[in-house]
Amino acid sequence: MRVGIYTHYAHCDQAYLAIRLVEFLRSRGVDFDLYSDTPPGKLGLPYDKIVAHRGLIKFTEWAKKQSAIVWTHVPKIEQINYANRINKITSLAPMWQELVPPFRKAMRRANSVVALSTECHELYKDVYKLRNALLIPYDSGLPITRKELRVNQRQVKIFLPWFDRNARCANGDFLGALGFVIERMPEATLTVAITSSKFSPAIAKFFQTLGVRTGGRVSVIRRANITDRLNLFAAHDLTIYPAECDNFGNCLLTSINCGTPVLTFAVSPQIDFVYQDANGLLIKTKTDYDENGVPHAIPEYDEFLRAMQTMIAEPWHIDNLNNRITYNLSARRKAFEMGWSAALGLT
Repeated sequence: MRVGIYTHYAHCDQAYLAIRLVEFLRSRGVDFDLYSDTPPGKLGLPYDKIVAHRGLIKFTEWAKKQSAIVWTHVPKIEQINYANRINKITSLAPMWQELVPPFRKAMRRANSVVALSTECHELYKDVYKLRNALLIPYDSGLPITRKELRVNQRQVKIFLPWFDRNARCANGDFLGALGFVIERMPEATLTVAITSSKFSPAIAKFFQTLGVRTGGRVSVIRRANITDRLNLFAAHDLTIYPAECDNFGNCLLTSINCGTPVLTFAVSPQIDFVYQDANGLLIKTKTDYDENGVPHAIPEYDEFLRAMQTMIAEPWHIDNLNNRITYNLSARRKAFEMGWSAALGLT
C-alpha cells in the first residue's frame, strides 16, 4: 500500500494537513509520497527534501506508483478522471476557504470528499448534495498536554499567532483596541508571531512600537518555523485568535494540545473543538457566508477584548481552563485515525 498526497507544500493549511497525514501513515507502517505543482517551500522538516513536483516527474507517472491519492485541494477534472481510470482510491480534503468554481463535478468523481468540520460536512452533503462526503475531524497529532503550574497573577502571558490567519483579520480596529488594553494592564505581556506576507511589515511595526510604549511587555517574533511554534504555544497562558474564518482549526488545536487555552470567535470550525469554559472561551458573533457557503464571523472585537481583560485581571479563569484542557482530545484523535483508515482502505 502506498498513499500519494498531492498538496501545495508551503506555509499554509494544505501543507499542515499533508504533514499530519504523513505522520499518521508512518504510524501505521504505510508508505507515502508527497507531490506539489511547484517546487516546494521549506517548512524546516525532513519531508522538505522528498516532495516531488512537475519539474521532476509528471503527475501521470507519479500517480501510477500510488495505491491511493489524497488531494488537499480540488484537482482538475482530468487528473481525477485519470486516477479513476487506473483504479486508484481517490480522496479529496479541500480547504473550504479555497474553493473556486467549478468544483462540484470534480468532487463528485472522487471516492470520498473529506470534510474536516461539522459545518463543512453539512455544506458538502446538504448544499452541494455530495453522496461521497465524509466527516473526519482534524487532529494535530501532538502529545496531549496539561499544565500543572498556576498562572502568575503578576505576569499573564498572552500569545497572538499571526501565522496561518485570514488576511481579513488584519483589522485596524482590532489592533488599536488590543493596544489600548495592553497599555493599561501592566500585568499582561503579549507575544506576537508573524510570518512573512505583504501585511506583516505594517503589523510588525505596530507591535514593535507598542512594545516600546509598554516598556518591553510586547515582543514580536518573525518567521517562527513549524517546530518552534509548539514551544511558543506551550510557553504562554492564553492564546488569542480573533480569526474571521478558518479551514480546520490547526492553530487553535495546536494550542490546546500544548496545554494552552484559547479565546476565539464562536464560528466553525472552532465551535467543534473549543468547549466553553472547558478548554477556552467562545465569543458569540454574527456570521456571514461567502458565495460558496463558507461561514465568516462578523467580529465583535469589544466583546472579545472584554473577555481577554477579565482573564488577565482574574487569571483563576485560566487556571480553571487548564484543569480541563484535554477535554475530548483523545476521542477526536481516534475519530481522525479511524476515519482516514476507512477512507484510504487501510482497515
